[in-house]
Order: sequence, then C-alpha cells, then structure tokens
Amino acid sequence: MSTISPIPKKNPTPAPAAAAASPAAKPQPAAMRKKGGPGFLILLVVALLALAGLVYYFGIAPRLAASADLAREQSISNQRIVIYALARMTAPQVVLPLPGTLEAFQQASIYARTNGYVKRWLVDIGDVVHEGDLLAELDTPEVDQELSQARATAEEAKAAVGIAQIAADRWNKMVQAHAVSQEEADEKNATLNEAKATLNADEANVRQLTALENFKRIVAPFTGTITFRNIEVGNLVTAPTGANASATGTTELYRVAQTDPLRLYVDVPEANTRAIQPGVEADLHVQAYPDQVFHGEVVRSAGALDPTSRTLHTEIRVANPDGALLPGTYAEVSLNLVDGDPAILIPANTLIVNSAGTQVALIQNIDGEDKIHFLPVKVGRDFGTEVEILEDVKEGDRLVTNPPADMSEGAVVTAKPMDQPAAPAPANPAPKL
Repeated sequence: MSTISPIPKKNPTPAPAAAAASPAAKPQPAAMRKKGGPGFLILLVVALLALAGLVYYFGIAPRLAASADLAREQSISNQRIVIYALARMTAPQVVLPLPGTLEAFQQASIYARTNGYVKRWLVDIGDVVHEGDLLAELDTPEVDQELSQARATAEEAKAAVGIAQIAADRWNKMVQAHAVSQEEADEKNATLNEAKATLNADEANVRQLTALENFKRIVAPFTGTITFRNIEVGNLVTAPTGANASATGTTELYRVAQTDPLRLYVDVPEANTRAIQPGVEADLHVQAYPDQVFHGEVVRSAGALDPTSRTLHTEIRVANPDGALLPGTYAEVSLNLVDGDPAILIPANTLIVNSAGTQVALIQNIDGEDKIHFLPVKVGRDFGTEVEILEDVKEGDRLVTNPPADMSEGAVVTAKPMDQPAAPAPANPAPKL
C-alpha cells in the first residue's frame, strides 16, 4: 500500500524582498553608470557653448554694434563741421591778373601853324589817313603878302650886294696899283660884307614866310585814324605865338591816333617785378569781345617803383591789324609770369589775423580724429584769392576755410573738402576744449 506524501505548502515571498534578494538585478546600476560617463559630459558642454555662441552672435553682438554705431554717430553729430582747402605748390608759371586801359600807340593833336581862314577840309572822324595825306587847306592872304614883300626885299638886298661887290673889286685893284689907300679899300669891302649880311637876313625871312605859307596845307603826320575834328569852312585859325604859345586849346584842328599796334600800361605789384622783362606774354579780355582773347607782350618797364603805390609801370604792346580794339577800352590783362622759385599757395580766406599774429587753422589727424592746430605763418606775395606762404605750411596740408572765431586749439572737428557741400551745423556749437 502506497503512501501518499503530503504536498508541502508554499510560503509566498513578498515581491520587494524577492526582488531585492534576486541576484539578476545587480548589473543595472553599472549600465547606467556607463551611459552617463565622461563623453556625455563633453557633449553637453559643447552643446551649451554652441548655444551661448548663437545667443551672442544673433542677440548680443548686433545690440553691441548698434550701440557703438549710435555712440559714434552721436559723437560725430556733436562735432563741428568745417570745410578745408589744400595747400598747393605754385607752378613755374604764374598768371597775374591786372586792369589796364588801351591807348593809341601814338597820338597827335594838329594845330594851326599859320594865321588864316579854313578854305576846305577833306577828312572827318573815323577816316583812316596815311602819312602826308592832305587833311585841310587854309587861305592865308596876310602871309602871302608878307612873303611877296620879303621876296622883293631880298631881291633889293641882292642888287645891293652886286653893287658893293663891283665897288670892292675896283678899289682892291686900285690898292694894288697904289692909286688909293688901303683904308678906302677896306671901307668898300666892309660895305660888301654888310650887304651880304642883309641879303642873308632877307633870304632867311623869305624862307620863314615860305614855311608859314606851306603850313596852310594841313597834312597827316603819320598813318592813323581821325578821332577828333574841330574845323569848319570859314573858321579863323591863328598860330599861337609869344605869350599865347601855350594857349593851343582853341586852335586844335584835328586829332590823329595810330591804332596798330596799341599800347597798354599796367602797374605790377612789387612782389612780381622780378619776373617782368621784355617778351613776357599777356592775354587781354575786353567786354566788347567776351569770347575772344587778344595777345600782347611786355616791351618795357619804368625800371623804378612808384614810391606811392610800390608798383612797376609796365608797357604792353598789342597788335591790332583789323582795328577791332579801340583806344580807351578797358581790358583785363593776364600776365604769364615765369616764377623761378615755386612756393606754397593757400586760399586767402584761410588766414586768421588777430592779436596772436597771422595764423592758419591746420587740421591734423591724431588717433583717428581730426583736430585743430593753430599754426603761425609768414605771408609772402598776395595774388588776390591766394597768398604765398614762406614757411611751415607744406603741400597738401588741410586748412580750414573761413575759420570761426570761437574755434579753439585741439578741437575735434568733422572735416570736409571744399568741393563737397557741408551738412548743416548743429544748433549748439561744440564747446571749447
């Protein structure tokens, strides 16, 4: 008989306890430690740095740049804007502008040289005449009668000389024959010499009256143009004589001017006299021909300065073959002077003249900023819009034009060249530094 063993009772084990006692759960913490090792931390740091770079590049950097630009614009807006011109080196050739008036190369006023009446006149103002041309003719009855009388007197004196010559020859022969004394012969010779002297005087009077009679033909002294006429048929004209020799205003008949070439006088400043010499070219501009340039050249100068104006009186000769230029025309003359010693030129409006002397406001770039420096200068020649500087200023230096009175040494400015329009100045000027 078989015996059935009783089935033993199973004791349930609590799940947490069993799980804690289970040896299979122990590898899990090691796996987790392997997943969170050093490599993971490096990746995390790199990710954080990349994120920070993106934030700086797209967020912080633009804001910093905008802030810097704003600060720079504010700094520039607070600076004074000035216009500058560059100092330049003079070219070997300098153009000197001067005013002048054209004059006839030669001009003559024609007066009456004998007394008479105007018989006829042949030319009027504007007519071109040549040397020796007849301008007018006078009727001189008194001179004609005086000439006739003088000729008759001369003939009488000539006859007296002939009689005295015969008597002297006869008495000289008788002296040789010892028929008369030497004293009587000398008297006859003296009478002959007296007659000859009288004849010479009478002939001289004839020549004088003949010359006066020839003056009744008024002729042109040289080739030129009639610019003045004060003569009519029947007018009485008289030759000034004696005390009235200088009173010639009422007896002027014609005025003749030679208009080819013309001459022009200019007064050259003392600073440019060293370049004045014969042959220097000159360009002339006149209002009658605004688009045309006439050419001339220096022919002579006074050789001494005018003590009042300190200028050199200089003559320029201008060819005028077609008569386009008229005497008395105002002309602007440009002398082309060769300067053997080039110098620095600056605009005249950059000079500052005050109690400190003559200065210029020089713009210097220091640490990236344009700052003002007042530089004393020594002025040389004055060319009107420009002046010569003898020392300290160099070619290419930037100089403030029309510098304001409140500008101070070391002031920071915004400099713009002369040909660039300036922006409006701020309402409040920059404070003095």
